Amino acid sequence: MLEIHLFVNPLGRRCFRCEHDVLKVDQQLNTKVNYRFIPFFNMATIQQTIELYHLDQHSLAVRQSVSNTIYRVILDYMAASFQGRKRGRQFLLMMQNALIKDNNNYNDKLVEKIALASGLDLEMFLEDRHSSLAKKAFQKEQQIAKSLGVKKPATAVVFYYKKTKYCFLLNDFDYESLVTAYQNKQLENEFSVANFIKNRRLHSQTKLVQK
Repeated sequence: MLEIHLFVNPLGRRCFRCEHDVLKVDQQLNTKVNYRFIPFFNMATIQQTIELYHLDQHSLAVRQSVSNTIYRVILDYMAASFQGRKRGRQFLLMMQNALIKDNNNYNDKLVEKIALASGLDLEMFLEDRHSSLAKKAFQKEQQIAKSLGVKKPATAVVFYYKKTKYCFLLNDFDYESLVTAYQNKQLENEFSVANFIKNRRLHSQTKLVQK
């Protein structure tokens, strides 16, 4: 069994793609796959978002607005997840689609629309999104990220259970490399998937140079 914890920036385009990649993993592997999307929030996440959307890096108002939006989306995701992990993921993906792909502005009207579309109990959700419980859930997720050594979004922590539990931290999550490493039984020995990905990329670069 594989257990994938993907740490994401809710406003990050790469993270949005990685989330969809994670959802495809179990279609390629002959094993049970559990996965979680864990929001990651720090100064680097804010800076990454500002750069991604070509915003004014010197404006304190812009920085505060970006920080607040990320934080509010995370609390919304926490609240949605109280009604089931699957519904929480669906809410997050729909919200990201609206913000990242459709370029909508984040506001309460959009939040309510997506909450209904993702099958949430709206009254319960609206109460939970402003609750101390959602804030505590957010803080717990950040503690998990810290304990696992996660420092930036689009990082995956992969647990592989087969006789012994193996754990791999993958910066810049790579879907194809993870699937290939599993299929080649690279997860079952000391040759970690992180080294597999590194060597594969170096090999690809070598082939590119030879051409």
